[in-house]
Amino acid sequence: MMDGRASERSRSNRSIVGVLDGVSSEAIVVHRERCAKVRNRNVACLKCADACTSGCIALVDGELRVDAAKCVGCGTCATVCPTSALEARNPSDAQLAQACLSARVGDEVVVACEQLRRAAGGLLDEGRVANVVCLGRVDESLTSGLAVAGVRRIRLACGDCSRCEQEHGVATARLVAATSNALFEAWGSDARVQVVEGVPTGACAEGVDADEAAAAVAAYFAERRGNERMAVSPAVPGAAAPVALPRVMKDGTLPHFVPDRREALLDNLAQLGQPVLSSVATRLWGCVVIDGRACSSCRMCAAFCPTGAIRKFDNDDGTLGVYHYPGECVKCGSCRDVCPENAIELLDEVRPAYLLEGAVHRYVMTPRPVELGTAQQMVDTMRLRMQGSDIFER
Repeated sequence: MMDGRASERSRSNRSIVGVLDGVSSEAIVVHRERCAKVRNRNVACLKCADACTSGCIALVDGELRVDAAKCVGCGTCATVCPTSALEARNPSDAQLAQACLSARVGDEVVVACEQLRRAAGGLLDEGRVANVVCLGRVDESLTSGLAVAGVRRIRLACGDCSRCEQEHGVATARLVAATSNALFEAWGSDARVQVVEGVPTGACAEGVDADEAAAAVAAYFAERRGNERMAVSPAVPGAAAPVALPRVMKDGTLPHFVPDRREALLDNLAQLGQPVLSSVATRLWGCVVIDGRACSSCRMCAAFCPTGAIRKFDNDDGTLGVYHYPGECVKCGSCRDVCPENAIELLDEVRPAYLLEGAVHRYVMTPRPVELGTAQQMVDTMRLRMQGSDIFER
């Protein structure tokens, strides 16, 4: 039997086209055509709702709902979105990277959440800290970029998260820290990311000791805190933009794209050198395994893969199948969720070398007895199922 959460997810398998548009603001840009669930409503991904720190994006009674008035502009939803359908702009990736490098002291960078900054007040050396609304804003393209720049210690500093309305944003920060450290280890880098509570010693203003800063933070969080909601512009009747859906291409697949963040991350890893470990398991990539015994050769996996990590091939000799490019996988789970035969497994471990070298896995499939997408599909299917040809068209 399904538990309550699984049951809610199953009921949420309905079109969400236009729903996410409510998130769009100065802080978040929505690219609806990239959303795995917009591309196919049977995809289970609801990572944005799971990670949202304010309740702006939530699963309510089996429906994905957006209440823009609750958004605090933290960008945590953009961090967990595998396809970058949500893009953080408060600050942008480039602005945050520049802020981090400007606040760099030696080989260390401190990133602090807004509530810690307020708690510390003048005890914090603003010139030594990069600020974000919530630590959930930090992602692996940022941490790897800092490592390439020579930063070896990246400290993500928060206040008393148990006393903050955005308290579970730190869970995303810890996930990003763990993923970053796993990648650094796999590439033989000594850079590390650490989530810390309170003001790091190196970020205190001159003459302020750690105990004084800790006392100020404790006093501030004597009551529950939280970030202000983003200003929401009143809706203008009839001004809503027309809903644009991805158009099917000539090969029967939806358009592919690789998120800028993912390309930046791969570029950064390449600059860190050659990997020293044979495998790594993270939240970012998956290795697709197709069970040839169960596969029906429908190639829906390729049709709905958002990045082209799974692509069709049809050779002149009649051979057909799919290619799998692990380096372009974003682990959205679309291939697994849309497979009608449950023939796809998405492994957590991938070979780092595959990511850099653009390795390709080739799956040859058995041609289908009924050609899909033709006017004859229904008739041919009935003839196949009834094992006879006594079915006529009119």
